[in-house]
Parts: sequence; C-alpha cells; structure tokens
Amino acid sequence: MHVRKDIELTKEEIEKLIIEKLKIIDKLKIVGKGSIYIQELSELAFLQLEIEQYFKAEKNFAICLNYFNQQLDRLGQGAVLGILGTSYFKKGEYQKSIENYRKAFEIYQKLNQFKEQITCLKGIGNNYFKLDQLDNANDAFLDCCAVCADNNDIYNLLDCLGNLVHIHEKQENWDIVFELYKKTLKAFKELKDNQGIIVSYFNLGILKKKECKNDKALKYFKKGTNQAIDSNYAELIMKGLSYVAESLFYLGKIKDAKNELIRALHLANKMNAKNAKIQIIILLKSFGLADHDIKKELEEYNQRGRNTLK
Repeated sequence: MHVRKDIELTKEEIEKLIIEKLKIIDKLKIVGKGSIYIQELSELAFLQLEIEQYFKAEKNFAICLNYFNQQLDRLGQGAVLGILGTSYFKKGEYQKSIENYRKAFEIYQKLNQFKEQITCLKGIGNNYFKLDQLDNANDAFLDCCAVCADNNDIYNLLDCLGNLVHIHEKQENWDIVFELYKKTLKAFKELKDNQGIIVSYFNLGILKKKECKNDKALKYFKKGTNQAIDSNYAELIMKGLSYVAESLFYLGKIKDAKNELIRALHLANKMNAKNAKIQIIILLKSFGLADHDIKKELEEYNQRGRNTLK
C-alpha cells in the first residue's frame, strides 16, 4: 500500500492523476491482477478518497482486501481495514468505521505492530466521541495510553491524554481532568518541552482556581510563569503574571497583585501588545490606580527590576 504524503495537490491535479492511474490499471489488467496491479489500485483508491469519491475508493479498497485475503497477507489486510475505518469516519458512518478499525487492531495486535495499534485505537475513540458514547471513547483512549506507555511513545500519549481531557471536561469530571493534566505535565517534562510544561502548569492552576483554591492555584501559576521566564517566552510570561496577580488578589494580597500587574504591563509595553496592555490597565484601575499612578509605578519598576517569582 502506497500513498504520497509529502506533497499537497489541488482537486484538479488529483483528478488528472486519477485519469493517469486508470490508464495504467487498464493496461495492467491485460497482464494480470498481481501485486503491481494491486499497488496501483490502492494508490488510485487513496486519490479517490482524497477528493471524497468514497464509493469508488471503498470499492477499490475492497478489491485490494480480497487480494490480501487470498495471499494471507496480514499486513495488507490491516492496512486496508484501517483506511476503510478512515473512509467511514470521514463519511460520518461511525459504527462501520469502528468495526473496520477493530478488525485492523486485532491484526496489528497479533503482529505486534504498536504504531498501527495506536492509530486504530485513536480512530475507535474518535468515533465513539462523535457518537457521544463517552464511556466507550474513554476506554479506547485509555487502552491507547497503555500501548503508548508500553512502547514509550510520548507524543501519541500526549494526544490520547488530550482526548481524555476533552471527554472528562465535557462530563465535568474535574478531579479526573486534574490528574490527566498532571500526567500531561510529566510527559512534557520527559520531552523537555518547555512550552508544554508551562501550559500544563497554567491548566492545573486554572482548575484549582475553578475550585476556589487560590493558594494552590497561585503555586501552579508561579511555577508556570517561572518556567516561562527561564524559557524567555514573553507572551506566556505576561499571561502567567496576570494569572498570578488574579490569585494574589483573591487571597487578599492586593499590593502584591498590583506589583505583578505592573510587571505584566512593563512586558506588554516592551512587546507592544496593545490588547494585553489595555486589559492590564483596566485591572490596575480597578485597584484604584489612576493613569499617573500607573506611570509612577512603571518608572519605579524599571528602576527596581525583578527576575523570578518567589
């Protein structure tokens, strides 16, 4: 099974390629419907799938599947079943998609092809999510996480965790979402993905803020902001400072909250981030500061300067 994934083609270009493929296939029919014929037919089916000619694509994939069944080619069978799962998903025929992904998964499980197992389980989970069968979707993504963890596939693990977060946010299972964010943070740390680490800390803080646990929220916001400072991500520093200020405000530490907003305003000015600047000034004015007070605080901050949060 072959398909080009390294180039993007217009619909018109694909239609021209389909015409060329059909000519090649017609010639190959005379020689015999062997492996070369099946290769060309599979490439034709992929092209048809690309421009949503689902019926034609599925008909040709069915011929390929029949060939692989006769040849007892398990990898070929799994590939066709997997792509049929994709085709049915795109058409919105989610139950048929699940059936094909499951058949493909069983083959890949026996052949110990873990990357393909992950693709199938993600496909199954996405179908169940579309069907609003969230418990089944949860089970599929949990199974996928297990395969990812067993094979140290951190990137796909993060993708599955993201899908699980989406499910449990929809169900408002905030305790589970919190634990999922902690696992996401751990995965980003393994990858040394600073931006992912920062966003994970912020997400943990937001959940604690939702629970009105502002002291714990502050802890996570500070960790995320310090990571942003160390990584020199200006926009995330500014966002983190705003989160920190908000938490400090709810904890009754008005002066500290004001100082962090001044710090964020300094950065917004430096970045020429106009929208952020307006929002921060509005917050500072809600603290009772007038324009001249804000200007004075900025001047004092520039003279004082600070690095990390404590």
